[in-house]
Amino acid sequence: MFPERPVTIIVPFGPDGASDRVARAVGTRLGERWGVDVRFDNRPGDGAVPGTAAGARAAPDGHTLVFGSSSTHSIAPALRRLPYDPVADFAPLTLLGWAPNLMLARPGLAQSVPEVVALARRSPGALRYASAGTGQTIHLCGALFAARAGIELTHVPFDSGSMDGLNALMAGAVDLMFDNVLAALPYVRARRVAALAVAGSLRFGDLPDVPTLEEAGVPGCAADIWLGLFAPAATPAPLLQALRSDLAVVLGHTDLIADLRARGLMLDVQQGEDFAAEIAANALAWREIVAACGLTAAPA
Repeated sequence: MFPERPVTIIVPFGPDGASDRVARAVGTRLGERWGVDVRFDNRPGDGAVPGTAAGARAAPDGHTLVFGSSSTHSIAPALRRLPYDPVADFAPLTLLGWAPNLMLARPGLAQSVPEVVALARRSPGALRYASAGTGQTIHLCGALFAARAGIELTHVPFDSGSMDGLNALMAGAVDLMFDNVLAALPYVRARRVAALAVAGSLRFGDLPDVPTLEEAGVPGCAADIWLGLFAPAATPAPLLQALRSDLAVVLGHTDLIADLRARGLMLDVQQGEDFAAEIAANALAWREIVAACGLTAAPA
């Protein structure tokens, strides 16, 4: 009978970031349904690759799951040789939804994207933008923005997690950050950082006055992010089906739906092959973004 003991969800990102918050919200509800503890194993660093690789090597018995995102399964294979195969080594369980990144500025820097572009052109490289590490979505959004706007920015990675970068932004130690709405929204609402634009295809409903980057004059910067859960590939089919069924039940709870939406997640629950198809399409989009940033994949 599953589960026989506590279940661990590997989160290959730092605590309090976008992925971690969603993983804990969903995992806690799963634990309540199963009647066991669900533990969260945060493994940030090196573009989320080591943590994801650990999930690929986990015992395929359902007791270790992996929280994945565009970073782990779409971007990483476009940038480097990986110690895991994002397709062959994982069984996609459930796509939870999508969340855009926000272009954020430290207090007092600027009130609009054109102002940032003007500042950057006056002093190339002087503006510094934070990220949660080289190769993650919030790094590439900053690199893509710089490339499309024709400006030079200095990248400051915080491999310990996006929250450290966000703290640096609020303290004025860096100037800009492209952080996910799931992590940044409370600080935008508290006016501790300024949201200048949405790095996505559409405006974000809770911030209706914040334009997309295209609307702000920098086209070609839409980079929507997905979040989802995986099991190791060799997990038996009946167990995969049971996990997907439990996730479907939990994600149908009105309190969790309200919680995730309040955090900024645009729910889009898809399972199995449908989820796999979304990953494939998103991976193609990110390969094009990596090329537009002038980055090249490491040789195989």
